[in-house]
This record gives sequence, C-alpha cells and structure tokens, in this order.
Amino acid sequence: MGVFWGWYHFKESSDTAISISDATALENGADENNQSDQGQMMVHITGAVKQPGVVSLKPEARLIEAIELVGGLTETADVDSLNLARKIQDEEKIHIPAMGEVSATAVSSENDKVNINTASLEELKSLPGVGDVIAQGIIDYREKNGGFKQLEELKNVTRIGDKVYDGLSESIVI
Repeated sequence: MGVFWGWYHFKESSDTAISISDATALENGADENNQSDQGQMMVHITGAVKQPGVVSLKPEARLIEAIELVGGLTETADVDSLNLARKIQDEEKIHIPAMGEVSATAVSSENDKVNINTASLEELKSLPGVGDVIAQGIIDYREKNGGFKQLEELKNVTRIGDKVYDGLSESIVI
C-alpha cells in the first residue's frame, strides 16, 4: 500500500520528489546510528537523488525506501526507467538516471559484459541465444530468488541448459 501511495503521490504532485511518509527503512523504526550490522544491508545510491550516499536498510527493502532515505528524487530523475517496487540487494550500487541519460548500470564499461542482476529485458535480449522468453525468464528468476549469487545459477532458468549457458558465460557478470 505504501508503494502505491508513493506512486500516486508522485503522479498527483507538482513536485517530482517521491516521498513516503509511513515507510520505515530500518527494522523496528530504530535510528541508523543504533543499528548493528546484524539484520541490516547497505546500498549505495547515486545519480538523480537529492543526497547521494550509502544507506542502511532492512533486508527485503524496496528501491523506493532507499530513495526516500537519500532525500528523494531530483526533478531531473527518469522515473520511467526505474522499478521502484523492486527488492534491493546488500552491497548493491544503484544509479538513478536523469532524463535523457543513457543507463550504464547493466553494462560494465570495463569489459562490456551484461550484469544479469540489473539488466533490462532489452539488454538481456542483446546476449547471444537470448530472446524474449529467456530474457523474461532471467528477470523472473532474479526477482523470485533475490538475484543471482553465482553465474552457474543461470542454468536454473527455464530454457537455459549447458549449451545456452556456455554461449552466455563470457558475456555476463553478476
């Protein structure tokens, strides 16, 4: 309900910042300074947010909760490119793109490999042997299982066997 309220508030507001007044990002509503590392995860938020930085969240937190902790989105944030309801992972770096910015989060600039934990459907379809069905299967698997921990987990996705995996293994990263 809170995510819906945040989306609705964003759509109806003349101010483009997203705000969720009733969301608690830290477990039991405790202050960040009093939290131990146990039961917490940390993510780094950059880009079109008001106060980029590292935030501490409860496990199973959603992207919108992390954005709230960094002060919300700026007016230039490209909200349509985001899945505000997606669960985020510990130690993840999330770049919030500005409108017109080309997203580089899914493609590693070092070696042009596709990150299977962050790639969009179109980016996954650019991989050899991956079409609409397999790309959607990869997205469904990572959302259901909290992302891939090892490349070999890709074999758990429907329609990805040894042959397809062998063709992908040199083009992907986690």
